[in-house]
Amino acid sequence: MRLGLRTRLLIVSSVLLALPWLGLRAAREIETFLVETQEQGLASTARAVATALNERPAVFVTEGGPGATSGGGADRPTLRIETLSRPIVLDGDDADWRDQRGETREVEASATAAVAPSATPSASPDPAANASPSPAPSPTPAPVPLQLRYRLGRYERGIYALVEVRDETVVAAEATPGRPESSDRIEVAMVTADDEFLRFVIQPAADGTTVVSHLGVDGTSAPDTRLEASFAPTATGYRMEIRIPRTLVGARLGLAALDVGDAETRVTVARAGTSFTDLRDELGRVFVPSPELSALAEGLGRARSRLWVLDDQGRVLAQAGTLQGSRAPLPPPTWRQQLVMTLRPVYGSILVEPTEDFTDQGPDATRLQGGEISQALQGKSAHWRRRTTDGRAVVLSAAEPVWSEGRVVGAVLAEETTNETLAARNRAFERLFFSIALVVLFGAALLLLFASHLSSRIRRLRDSVERAIDRQGRVRGEIEASAAQDEIGDLSRSFGSMLERQRQYTAYLEALRGRLSHEIRTPVAIVRSSLDNLRLQKIPDSGAVYLDRADEGLSRLITIVQRMTEASRLEQTLATSEREQFDIARVVSGCVFGYRLAHPTRTIALTIEDGSGALTANGAPDLVAQLMDKLVENALDFAKDGTPVEVRLARGIGTAILSVANEGPPLTDDVASRLFESMVSSRPADGTGRVHLGLGLTIVRAIADFHDATVAATNRRDATGVTFTVVFPLATR
Repeated sequence: MRLGLRTRLLIVSSVLLALPWLGLRAAREIETFLVETQEQGLASTARAVATALNERPAVFVTEGGPGATSGGGADRPTLRIETLSRPIVLDGDDADWRDQRGETREVEASATAAVAPSATPSASPDPAANASPSPAPSPTPAPVPLQLRYRLGRYERGIYALVEVRDETVVAAEATPGRPESSDRIEVAMVTADDEFLRFVIQPAADGTTVVSHLGVDGTSAPDTRLEASFAPTATGYRMEIRIPRTLVGARLGLAALDVGDAETRVTVARAGTSFTDLRDELGRVFVPSPELSALAEGLGRARSRLWVLDDQGRVLAQAGTLQGSRAPLPPPTWRQQLVMTLRPVYGSILVEPTEDFTDQGPDATRLQGGEISQALQGKSAHWRRRTTDGRAVVLSAAEPVWSEGRVVGAVLAEETTNETLAARNRAFERLFFSIALVVLFGAALLLLFASHLSSRIRRLRDSVERAIDRQGRVRGEIEASAAQDEIGDLSRSFGSMLERQRQYTAYLEALRGRLSHEIRTPVAIVRSSLDNLRLQKIPDSGAVYLDRADEGLSRLITIVQRMTEASRLEQTLATSEREQFDIARVVSGCVFGYRLAHPTRTIALTIEDGSGALTANGAPDLVAQLMDKLVENALDFAKDGTPVEVRLARGIGTAILSVANEGPPLTDDVASRLFESMVSSRPADGTGRVHLGLGLTIVRAIADFHDATVAATNRRDATGVTFTVVFPLATR
C-alpha cells in the first residue's frame, strides 16, 4: 500500500495519543495518593478524638443506675434511649418524633398464648428486641396478628415512648375498674435507680382516653398517675405516647403489647414486646448515651465526616456528623470548564463522577460489629474501605481504641467518603485533559502543516524535473535551485547540477552525430572512387569476391550516414518549424494517393469516418506527411503478401485518431515497450542487404510530440497483426 509523506507523518503523530493515557495514569496516581492522604487524615482524626477521651472514664458511664453498661444479664435485650431535641406533646400523633434522633424498633411477629404471663414475645430483626423463651408452655389458639413498634427518648426530666401496635380489633377497657387484663393494653415494667421493681398497665378507653394502673406484686391493680399516656386509633391498630418520670427509670426497662381476642370473652390471646414484664430479671437493659460525649464528638468531628464513639461492648455512645454534607453553590462554569464538559463523554466512562445522591445506613445504631471494630476494642488501630448500602460511593473508615487505666474502655470510629478526593481527581484530570488535548491538536496540526509543506516542496521538485526532461530523455528546461539549507534544498541543487551536465553531454552527442556524418562523407567518397577504379582494372575472379563485399559494406555505411543525416535534419526542422492550422484529412488522403502510385502492386485501404466539420490540427502538415511515410513504410515491410495496409482516420472527443494497421507477426512484450526508442528494430534479416537502424518509429514519436499527440503500437484483438495509433488534438478556433 502506497502511503504519502503526510499520511506517514500523521501515523507517526498518533504517538501523541498516548498522552491522554499518560494523563489518565497520572490522574489515577493522584487519586491513589489523595485517598492514602485522606486515610491518614481520617486515622489522625480518630486518633485525636481517642486521645481526647483517654483517661476520661466518666464520659463512658451511661445513665440508668447499676448494671447499665456491664454486669449480669448480658444476654438480655438493650433499650436505647436517645436524647431528644425538644419535648414531646402527648397527643397520640407521631409528628413530634419524625425529625428526632433515633430509630423505630420493631417486633415483627406476634406471639400467641392463652394468658398473658405465659406468652412468648415474638422474634425481631433487632437482636435487642428478642425476648427469652417462655417459662412454661400453654394452650395455643390460632395465631393472631400482632406487631409492636416503639421509639424511646428523653428530654429534661421525662422519658418518652412512642408505641405503635398493629391489631385487627382494638378492645377498649371496661367501665368496671380493677380488671386490666380484660382489654388490649400496654405493659411497662422497670427497675428504678433504688432497685425497685415497678409494673404499669396502660389501657385504651372507649372515649379515646387512657387508663393507667399500677400492678402490685400480688396481682392487684390500682389507678396510678405517675405515668402519662395518650391514645389514638390508626388504620392498622392504635398508637400510644407515654411519658415516664426520669426518676423511675433505672437499669432495666421493658415494653409489651397484649391483645384480647374479642370483647365478649376478653381473653388475652397474644403478646409481643421487648421482653417479659412480669419478671424483673427478664427486663432489658437501659442504655442512655452520654450527652457530654455527644457534644465532644460534635466538637471534634470534621466537615463531611461521621464520628462514632463506642463503649467496650461495641455499643454506640455518641454519633456526630454526616457523610452527605451540603455543598455551597458552585459559580458559573468558565469557557474552559464548558469545553471540558463537552469532552467529558470521551473519558466519563473511565473516571466516574462522584455523587452525593447515595444511601448509607451506616453501622447498626445500637451496636457496631465487625472484625475491624473488634480489633480496635482489642487495643489495635484499624482502617478499611467499604461501599455504601447502594454501592454508589466508597467510605473510608478508621478505628482507634480509647484507653483508661491500662485497659480499653471504648473505641472511636471515623468515616468519610472518597467523593471529595474523586472530585479533586476529576478536576485535576480535566485541567490535564484540556492541556493534553491542546497539545495533541496543536502537535497534529503542526505536523500536518509541516508534512504538507514538505510534500509540496518535493512535488514541486518532481514536477520541475519532469518538465526539464522530455519523454526522449532530452533536457529541455532547467531546475530552479532552491535556497533552502536543508536536505530537499541540497537535492534540488544536485538535480540542477546533474541536469546541466546531462544537457551538455546530450548537446555533445547531438553535435557529434552531425559532425560524424559530415566527416564520414569524405572517406566514403574516397573509398567509393577507389572501388570504382579497381573495377576498371583486371582483377582475378578470386579477388572480385572481396571487391563485391567491400562495395556492399560501403553501401551500408552510406545508408547509415543518410539515416543519421535525416535524423539530424528532423531535429533541426522540429526546432525551426512554424505551426499552422491544417486539415489532417487532406494530408492523409494526399499521402495515401501517393503511396498507391509508388506501390501499385500493394493494396493500401483508406477510411475516413464522416464527422461534422473538418479535422483541423495545429502544426506542420509536411511533418505529418513524413510521419505517415514512416508508418506506412513500416506496415508495408511487415504486412504479409497479398494483405492490405489499412489507414483509418476518425474523430474522437476533441481529437483526430489516425491508425495504420497491417496483418503480420504480432509484437512481443519486450519489443512493444521499447519500439519507439532509438536504434530499436524488430525486423529480421531479409537477405536484401538493407540496413534498419530503428530510427523510423523514433522519428514518428518525435513528430507526434511536436504536435502534442500520443502514439502507441498494439497487437490486433485477434493477434493477426499490429495497429499503430496516433491521436492528434484538434485546434480550437
